[in-house]
Amino acid sequence: MIPSPPLVTLFFAFSLSLTQTYARLSTCVSSSATATAITTSTSAAPPVQTSDSSVIDDITTIYNRRVNNIVSSATKASSVGAWLSTLQPDGSWPASEVDYTSGCDAQRANWPAENHWTRLVTLAAAFHGGFKNADQWNNNATLGSAISLAMDYWFSNDFTNIHCLDAGGTDQCPCGTPGFWNTNWFSNIIGVPKLVSQTCLLLNSTLTNTQYSNCTNILGRSFDTFNRQLVGISSLTGANALDVGSIGADFGTISFNATAVTEAYQRVHNEVILQQAVAADGIRPDGSFGQHDGVIYNGNYGKDYTNDVLSLEMAAGGTQFGANSEQQDAFTTLAEGNTWMIYRNIETNVLHWDFSVIGRMLTFPVADSQASENTKMNITQFRILGELWNSDTLLDVFNTLNSKDTSANSGSLSGTRVFYDNDFIVQRGDDYVVSVRMFSNRTRNSECINTQNPFGFHLSDGTVYNHLTGSEYEDIPGAWDWNLIPGITVDYNATELSCGDTSFRGIESFVGGATDSEIGLGAMRYTNPLTKSLSWQKAWFLLDGGVQHVMINSINSSTDAPVFSVLDQRRHISDIIVDGNTVTSGNFTNATSLWHGNIGYTFSSDSPIELNIDSGNRTGNWSTIGISTQPAPTVDFFKAWISHPDLSAPISYSTFLAVDQADFADQVNEREIIDIRNDKDVSAILDVDSGVAMFVFWNSEGGNVTVPSLCDSVAPVSVATDRGLLVILDLDSWNMTVSDPTQTTSVAQVNLALGDGQIPDGWTGERSISKSVELPSGLSNGSSITQFLFTS
Repeated sequence: MIPSPPLVTLFFAFSLSLTQTYARLSTCVSSSATATAITTSTSAAPPVQTSDSSVIDDITTIYNRRVNNIVSSATKASSVGAWLSTLQPDGSWPASEVDYTSGCDAQRANWPAENHWTRLVTLAAAFHGGFKNADQWNNNATLGSAISLAMDYWFSNDFTNIHCLDAGGTDQCPCGTPGFWNTNWFSNIIGVPKLVSQTCLLLNSTLTNTQYSNCTNILGRSFDTFNRQLVGISSLTGANALDVGSIGADFGTISFNATAVTEAYQRVHNEVILQQAVAADGIRPDGSFGQHDGVIYNGNYGKDYTNDVLSLEMAAGGTQFGANSEQQDAFTTLAEGNTWMIYRNIETNVLHWDFSVIGRMLTFPVADSQASENTKMNITQFRILGELWNSDTLLDVFNTLNSKDTSANSGSLSGTRVFYDNDFIVQRGDDYVVSVRMFSNRTRNSECINTQNPFGFHLSDGTVYNHLTGSEYEDIPGAWDWNLIPGITVDYNATELSCGDTSFRGIESFVGGATDSEIGLGAMRYTNPLTKSLSWQKAWFLLDGGVQHVMINSINSSTDAPVFSVLDQRRHISDIIVDGNTVTSGNFTNATSLWHGNIGYTFSSDSPIELNIDSGNRTGNWSTIGISTQPAPTVDFFKAWISHPDLSAPISYSTFLAVDQADFADQVNEREIIDIRNDKDVSAILDVDSGVAMFVFWNSEGGNVTVPSLCDSVAPVSVATDRGLLVILDLDSWNMTVSDPTQTTSVAQVNLALGDGQIPDGWTGERSISKSVELPSGLSNGSSITQFLFTS
């Protein structure tokens, strides 16, 4: 029996007979290699039976920890008995429970046949022992026989044409080719092998030689894809690289193949770095995660990536295969960034990802157990890895996500975070979480793959989600009006929404944000990338106290479609109050205020608007927006939008978050926000109560604007720039925060000058000063820099 390594005290220690493993390896690995034509590589190499005791000890540690992690993460213990009772004599489950349709006729995404192995992981965990609420199944002979039967059923139907890995449905693996395979390479290379690896690790010492050979065959051919050109993708990157790397690590661990374990961890660690290239897959320097050439995906691919790192490094921590400091820093950057994108539904006490970071997966309702259901992460694992790495950041992540909150703001994070690599902004306060999703010529708006998200073209057109209870948007996309995505400005129905025309790089470079960590602003210049028929400029000023101020200007449209700016499209949960009157729907000319669901809006009298309200039930169909088969949803919606009959007229409005209807008027009266300017060259405001002025200089040549004085005797302040910039100016501390949304500038000039009148409090320099601002570059390109005006 193998002694427990020192660090394994954190885990359940599972014993393995090395003699039995090595003996079986000598007879089985070669038979596995002849089962399919796998390209020779180190991943398919025979096990290195090293005499180096440190290597043996480290692989043993990895094995024991990995097995414990699988068991502790297993679910559905209560289903074991039912699944045993319906297993058929040939080792399959009835078609009513598991759909084994394969090949060209199979569903491409979330292949239902994978449920065969999902069940086997649960059954194997129960048989292994240590699975909560499944002690009665530990080493149960009936269960063991059933598992063996079910494994053999799949193995007997495993495909033998290697081209079916990634070329299913082509001449190399034509429709009708025998075996269980899918035309989507993901199922064959990642989906099934990840489940097979878990099952085989749990059962390793009890597998027959033939079963063991089939296990290593499936894992080995997956791992070997690092060494071949895959059809349809240039290479394995981001989450896909880590998924296959983790399969390789399991392959090496189950076979005690030191060469494979070494290569697998090298592959993983080569990927766990900060990816600086524009639209790169993987961890971005700002803590966001990209996949598929510029789509922000922290909550889907990034979640899978996170789970892979947690699993791999929990197993390897303290061994020679563990991550170094650079890789640890990269992962903690991602983990910390994730916390800003997660909110809590206080009605269900479930953590969720913001819709903007789960991409096409928002087309699933909660019941489908996809990325929309919850975070799909084991939060406790952040604590375990944090202790192994001595990482305060990971321990903070655990504490943040594990906290019990009374609002959507899980962990009570406070401030504004600009994810400059992926055009995403989040502000969090005591009672709210708000996100702003944009896209530029550096990022993509969304994607439609495997018929998921065919109407998602507008999902990044300045989308704003306001979370107070966390239930506002749950399970509503199936009934959405996809031309009224919350927060966007749109030429209604002018763009035909279809799967083939969903994903686009942006046209404009002037997209970004600035923050001093507490408050922030976002700016987006937009041109419809498909039709080119609509363009506009929009600024979001994210102030303290849950107040947003939005400015829209320079709207141009070449169609007859009405242009709307959407305030929200969410669940209808309260009275709707327009200018003090309760309404249910209608068009309101020159409205000055709106309140619903503890969110209030005010509209500037200098820019009269046409407010539109709609509420009531709308029935949709999940299958029209993806592959969900859940019943048609009926949602009681609240929809509010502003019409733009005069496109030349700029407009502005303010949003007040987490405000009772009774307190709304008082909060509005207590908060004075002055529109300084809102045109094609400058959008600027003065937040009187906070003593902050904020500016968007839209013109590439810069601009000049004057901040009015609030006292007749005090001089106004003019601010001028030599290029397009975002600027936040604190008029009390005289700190200035600057960013370049185009991410093309290294140095910018900002000049400030006092007009006639007394010098303002705190102004200690000459009446006119010039600041040369060195903007962040390299890994920080696009981020903000804050300077005190009067230092040398």
